[in-house]
Amino acid sequence: MLPTMTTWELVNRIHSALGERHPDAMDEGILTGGDEDTVTGILVANEPSVETLRLAVSAGKNCILCREHPYYLFGEYLAVGLAEALRDDPVLQAKRQFIQDHRLLIIRLAALWDTARPKWFSAALARKLGWEPQAAEPGDQWTTACCNIPATTLEELAHFVSARLAARNLRMVGEPTRSIKRVAVIHGFSYPTLVLSHALQDPAVDCILTGATPEVDHCTTYIRDAITAGRNISLVQVGYEKSDYPGAVELTGWLKSILPGMPIEAQPPPGELCWFA
Repeated sequence: MLPTMTTWELVNRIHSALGERHPDAMDEGILTGGDEDTVTGILVANEPSVETLRLAVSAGKNCILCREHPYYLFGEYLAVGLAEALRDDPVLQAKRQFIQDHRLLIIRLAALWDTARPKWFSAALARKLGWEPQAAEPGDQWTTACCNIPATTLEELAHFVSARLAARNLRMVGEPTRSIKRVAVIHGFSYPTLVLSHALQDPAVDCILTGATPEVDHCTTYIRDAITAGRNISLVQVGYEKSDYPGAVELTGWLKSILPGMPIEAQPPPGELCWFA
């Protein structure tokens, strides 16, 4: 007989295994369903899109554990007023109705992962690329995972990463022939500029590899200015979902270890949003 538990029991089991409680965070925690609803299967998915919801239903998983919000709410500051503004939006209404019709339980614990294991998702991305993340210093809460890699160039690195991640939407800043030996890996969205500034505090870092970062006025401009000022640095953006997926896979394996017998699977690798041949 397969094990069952309530959503509240699931969250508390995760808390106990991590040794950390979920911090108070707006738009996180148990987002749909109630504390006493029964979890019969879990789909781990960074982005709870409608496609993901349909996949969960077809796979017989009634609980989705995710990093992002199903109703497009980012956080306490960037989503102020958004819930009210989208209240009557037909896209959101259709999505909410689907969730209700299929009694889906959606739990978002992004702040928990980043507090208890801040380098988890970045290190998973590095390992997917065959790199060994450097051990974190005590008290280091940054998500950056630094890796020493075999000497290569920015162009060669981009081709390697593209092939390994099946990512065709890479964006780069830097000289293509620039030598690279040490990479700062940052999953997801690298923002604000302080995130990149911290990575550059390591003088040996000559490339930052991340999911995505603002195109102008902020982070890419910061990297261009650093290059102009004489810093040997480059930036590679592999795509937000592509950068987070290895973390979801490792998280799935970890959940299976603490929830023996519970049906758990990771969402299939995300496809490209768009690309040109």
